[in-house]
Amino acid sequence: MNIEGEHWLPAPPEIVWETLHDEATLRATIPGCQELTQTAPTVFTGAASVGVGVIKGVYHGSLELLEEQPYSSAKIRIETRSGHAEIRGNGSVQLEPSNGGTLVRYHGDAQITGMLAVVGRRLLPSASKSLTETFLRNVEETLAATKPQTN
Repeated sequence: MNIEGEHWLPAPPEIVWETLHDEATLRATIPGCQELTQTAPTVFTGAASVGVGVIKGVYHGSLELLEEQPYSSAKIRIETRSGHAEIRGNGSVQLEPSNGGTLVRYHGDAQITGMLAVVGRRLLPSASKSLTETFLRNVEETLAATKPQTN
């Protein structure tokens, strides 16, 4: 399964980069996040409650940042599982200055096994895209709320 897209955020790439590396911000902005811990400089582990159609579960897993180019790009590897599925994937994120903020471009490819892969196959691409967009909107709201006000 592949997903890709882009989303504009109201802060320069340096601020977006730091925000996307902040454990507390990630915990507050990841949809369904129940726990998140940074276990190494480039590794986060945690759990999130996610539903795709009628299949809902708590997914426990890890996200590792690879080949980071500060303020501009990173590759990502995820591994997660629940009672319904196991998901392994790779992706990339690029940050580009744009209109006084940052354009985030993302791409991901995941392999899904288990009941979720069988029952939710048609729903998975749109559900994954929706979760990613919800996360980015949450980050956008966080950045907008913390942006210094000018008079």
